[in-house]
Amino acid sequence: GQELDPLIVRTSQALRASSWFSWWSQLILTVVSTITFVFARNVMQAQAGPSPAEFGRIAAKFFFPGASLMASAVSLMWTWGERRLARRLVRKRTSSKVETANLLRRVVKVGVSLNLVGLLAGVLGAQYIIGTLASKSLTSFAGFGGGGLATSGLVSQTLQPLDVLVVQANTNILSSHFVSLACLLWLVRLIDLLDPPSLEDDP
Repeated sequence: GQELDPLIVRTSQALRASSWFSWWSQLILTVVSTITFVFARNVMQAQAGPSPAEFGRIAAKFFFPGASLMASAVSLMWTWGERRLARRLVRKRTSSKVETANLLRRVVKVGVSLNLVGLLAGVLGAQYIIGTLASKSLTSFAGFGGGGLATSGLVSQTLQPLDVLVVQANTNILSSHFVSLACLLWLVRLIDLLDPPSLEDDP
């Protein structure tokens, strides 16, 4: 049979290694964040009771992190597809360098777009969550004059440990998108090797 280009073999190996590391990192961070978010939301809803206002406030807090989680789940599926593509590049011995580069461009373009959307939702979620925590803290201090041990006790009662867990879970999701982005951008160098940019139009 036709001998496969060594650069395509190298690309397949790099794509396999990158997608393996990215997939497992995203999976662990996404699962941990999902469990934390679900646990925190259920506890907060149980503490809030049947109040519609409290329910709306809790739902707003988890809207953007939830959107970021969904983007992470889609990114996980896309990364799994990268692993299949890596195997297909080696099996399909008729692939040219340009064809491989075009496939890799599509992988990077879609993956980067997914993770940028997830990062945006995660950052907006972080801004909202931290804003609500700052509001709780400032309200407690303002209401009681910022004085002494009493205020510290009231603040500790207002800022629950669950709030810190929510911040950590949201940070995990941001980390998941960052890892995926870093792995995808690492592949860009292979595209330039497979299909170098033309210099004919340069002055």
